[in-house]
Amino acid sequence: MIETSIDRENNLIIATARDMLSEADFENLSGTINDYINSTDRAPGIVLNAEGLPHWKNAAALFAHLKLVRDHQNVLPKVALVSDSTALSVMPSLVDHFVKAKVRHFAQEDMSKAVEWAETVDDDASAIKMIGGLPADVIAYEVTGTLSSHDYKDVLTPLVEEKLKTHDKIKILAVFGDEFDGATASALWDDAWLGLGHIAAFSKLAVVSDIDWIRHGCRIFGPLIPAQLHVFDMSALDGAKEWIKS
Repeated sequence: MIETSIDRENNLIIATARDMLSEADFENLSGTINDYINSTDRAPGIVLNAEGLPHWKNAAALFAHLKLVRDHQNVLPKVALVSDSTALSVMPSLVDHFVKAKVRHFAQEDMSKAVEWAETVDDDASAIKMIGGLPADVIAYEVTGTLSSHDYKDVLTPLVEEKLKTHDKIKILAVFGDEFDGATASALWDDAWLGLGHIAAFSKLAVVSDIDWIRHGCRIFGPLIPAQLHVFDMSALDGAKEWIKS
């Protein structure tokens, strides 16, 4: 069963999933979303609240779920998954590269934060926030919001190329905290090209984050990078700054 509530003032639909989910549940949710868009001419943020991991009642329910995703993946701006289920907690990192909507997981106790995030209207500002107070050969920044191709083409790549005019090697300190919402597919492509195009230019890379998929990715790809790579917890940001300066 899926129960929905609509907050028109904040452009939000909250869907609470309980027990077995049927074909009709997904069709009704799809209809609610479509009716909202048609009546307001706005695409709402979605909060999916599930205390546990919901189950499909049958194959028809599964196909209705897939149809819901297919029909709305390029329309909805944000989807907040609220659950203490371990399986649902890894979903954002799996689907972020396949759907246009920004997807983020929240613990059950953080329902209010999920609602606040889902109703936020984003602007086109850069996700890159520079961190000062470090040596000239260090590029230090925090990523907030969604990392896009714009951030690489207009901010990071020009900065790297400018630093290389006066330094043979440069160092990177990148912070991914609670405000990081993931990266677009085009940003991932630009990230790969930035790394390949300047693979010998970096002497040290410090990644500061408590996000599991970022930390796992560093462990997997770290051995392929000629630079020294070290991953720090968010609580060890000061230690990361000291390490990158040495």
